[in-house]
Amino acid sequence: MSEKELVDEELIWGIVEKYFYERVAGRVMGFAYVNVLVRGKRKEKSFEMLVDTGSTYIVLSPDEIEDLGLYETPYKVKLTLADKREVEVSVFLAEVEVKGRKGPAFVAELETPKPLLGVYALETLGFKVNPRTGEIEEISPEGVIC
Repeated sequence: MSEKELVDEELIWGIVEKYFYERVAGRVMGFAYVNVLVRGKRKEKSFEMLVDTGSTYIVLSPDEIEDLGLYETPYKVKLTLADKREVEVSVFLAEVEVKGRKGPAFVAELETPKPLLGVYALETLGFKVNPRTGEIEEISPEGVIC
C-alpha cells in the first residue's frame, strides 16, 4: 500500500468514526437525566441527576450531604473516577424517590459538577436505562430485587 493510499484510508476511517460517534452513538447512547428527590434527617431536595451506569452509588457533594442531613454509615469505599484516579469516600444513606418510586440508597460523598444517579439506586427502584432512547424505564415492581 502506498503512502498516499495509507493517508487516504486513515482519512476515510477518521470520517467514518466521526460520523459514527456524532450520528449513531450520540443518538443511541446519549446522556440521561432524571429528577431525583433525596430525603435526609433535616430536609428533602430535588436534584436533576445524570444517570451514570458506570457508577455504583448516587454521588453528591459534601455540602449537599450536610445540608440534607444524610445518615452517615461507618463505611468508606474506594471509587475509580473517569480519569482512572482512585479516591476513598464516605458513604451515607438516604431515601430517594424517582417517578413516584421510593427506596433506600447509598450516597457517596464526592465533589461533583453534576449529581450522579448510580445503578444500585436504579435497580433498587426497579429501573434501567433504555440505550436507544436514553430514558429510564421500569423493569420490575418497586422494591423487588431478583
